[in-house]
Amino acid sequence: MSTASLLLLCSSLSLVAVTADEQVAGPCSPRTCGNVTISHPFGFVPEQETDTKCGRLGFEVHCSNSTPYLGYYRRKYRFQVLDIFYGNGSLLVADVHKLEDFKNSSSKGCHVMTANTSSKVGLPFSVSPVNLNLIFYNCTAETAAVAAARRDSGLLETKCSGGTTLVRVAGHYNDSDSYEQYMVEGCGATLVPVLGPSSGEANASSYEQLISDGFLLTWQPPSEKP
Repeated sequence: MSTASLLLLCSSLSLVAVTADEQVAGPCSPRTCGNVTISHPFGFVPEQETDTKCGRLGFEVHCSNSTPYLGYYRRKYRFQVLDIFYGNGSLLVADVHKLEDFKNSSSKGCHVMTANTSSKVGLPFSVSPVNLNLIFYNCTAETAAVAAARRDSGLLETKCSGGTTLVRVAGHYNDSDSYEQYMVEGCGATLVPVLGPSSGEANASSYEQLISDGFLLTWQPPSEKP
């Protein structure tokens, strides 16, 4: 094959690749879901649809009953999108499925969750360091360590019965210190990031409202193809 023919073939293949990329992840006109505007790099996925030709990979937002959900995770565990801040690459989301754990009407009954919210966060997103740690404890019994933690660390009971499902707010989400400082002997701990009030002082007794009010995720700007 001649050099000219080879160059022509390469150019054609490049054009096909670019065209395919634009069809799958190109910018589209802004859309709204509830009170949230969905715009590039996010892609709007309408009700009953499973995919979109807009936005970047991993930035799909599914609109269900006028409520937007960040759709890169499994449907049952998606984050509800409360707001998107395009200027600084962040969005306010809520791990609303955690609230189901406190409802006696749920299939499992009232109990403290066991999975950290961070287990649902993956690239291109990360948990912002401005969030606070909302820590839930599932304790096997009212041990001396639990009693001391109640007294010294301000652990509060949740609405779940038994008196050994406890909660507190402690430090910022990405503190450089080990999370071992938040552990309590005889208890399992689950961390949920919460943004908390602008004053920076969050009341652990309002744990359901703190979860509903959400936390900040940040994203890296998508790299542009040359």
